[in-house]
Amino acid sequence: MTAIISRTSHWVTEVAKVFLGLWVAAIVLITLAAVWWRYVINSPIAWIEQVSNILFIWITFVGAAVLYRQKLHIGVDMFIDMLRGRAKQIMFWVIELANLFFIVVLFIYSLKLSIDVLPNTYGALDISPAYFYFSAPVACAMMVLYFVEKIVDPSKRRPEGSVGDF
Repeated sequence: MTAIISRTSHWVTEVAKVFLGLWVAAIVLITLAAVWWRYVINSPIAWIEQVSNILFIWITFVGAAVLYRQKLHIGVDMFIDMLRGRAKQIMFWVIELANLFFIVVLFIYSLKLSIDVLPNTYGALDISPAYFYFSAPVACAMMVLYFVEKIVDPSKRRPEGSVGDF
């Protein structure tokens, strides 16, 4: 069971990293195209801002999930570092359970919102704003998987690498 969860988490993280890289590259290329069309061709493209926003929101949520797995989010651990032994372990799980509670609540309400806005359309692309909103439940599902991984694999309870290694 541990191996399956670890492999699944690893696979999900690697796929997410590939998509994050592609989305960042797409934002750069879209922005360059927008500048070209606006100032060189003098014919601005209407959908550039909306696509960039969608990609940026997906980068934010999926990136947050990947950082959660690697325990690389900014945190104030000064007080936790003062604790020793069992008290430190208990505090770790209290914080993780609080995170899980927030993640589950965010998953439920963001999924509800995403489904509720499916029939609506947004802006120049004439697409549903659900394309923005579905990033939150996807990231929350990833984080729940990573939480389960921390339960079954104690080595995943420590930070992996540094932010620069992302």
